[in-house]
Amino acid sequence: MKLVHPTLEGQLILSAEKPCVWVIESPRDFSAYIQELFRQSEGKEGQFVLSEGAEEKDVSKCVEVIFNPFAVNINDRKVLNKLYSELSELAVGEEMYIRTQEIKNDLLAYFLELEHTSTYILEADAELDITAILKAIGIRFSDYAGDFVGNLNQYIRIMAELLHKGVIVLVNIGSYISEEKVGQIIQNALYNEIALLMVENVQRELKDNVYQYIIDKDGCEIF
Repeated sequence: MKLVHPTLEGQLILSAEKPCVWVIESPRDFSAYIQELFRQSEGKEGQFVLSEGAEEKDVSKCVEVIFNPFAVNINDRKVLNKLYSELSELAVGEEMYIRTQEIKNDLLAYFLELEHTSTYILEADAELDITAILKAIGIRFSDYAGDFVGNLNQYIRIMAELLHKGVIVLVNIGSYISEEKVGQIIQNALYNEIALLMVENVQRELKDNVYQYIIDKDGCEIF
């Protein structure tokens, strides 16, 4: 994939085989580009164009921007809503349909017993909502990661597998963790075939295994 902007001479190469490091040394440019990309990832207007071959991609559907790696939540609302939707489809699919109907019938039978035990005249919907059941029993992703880097790797994988985000943008990740930990994140992205874009405000170290795009403090572009 390629990410371009009308004010940039070159293009950002986004590949699942090799991460891209975009260094923007000017604080003004750094803030402007990152805010615009984030707004587009949230479905708002912007001038970034993401494409794969001749096909233009929807930035809001393909890109996830992570500003604070400590604050990612694998069980936030958008993740769980998508999880419930996918599980609900599986529940009525060919493999699980009969078992799902059995469980629904058992729940309705339990309700009738509960009504008879109570002193009230009650009624319930004949068709139970699977999504409501999943929410009621608190279905969520298990937070098995031992540290925040592991949690971040889990979040990146969920973004790719569940929400089908093809591009993960990490903002100034080198300011938070060591080069070794960054390497672990890169390996996780490569293993899960995720295009990783790391945006930094300083060039920390020249890397041979990444695409690099540099905009120095004078606005000169090196790519």
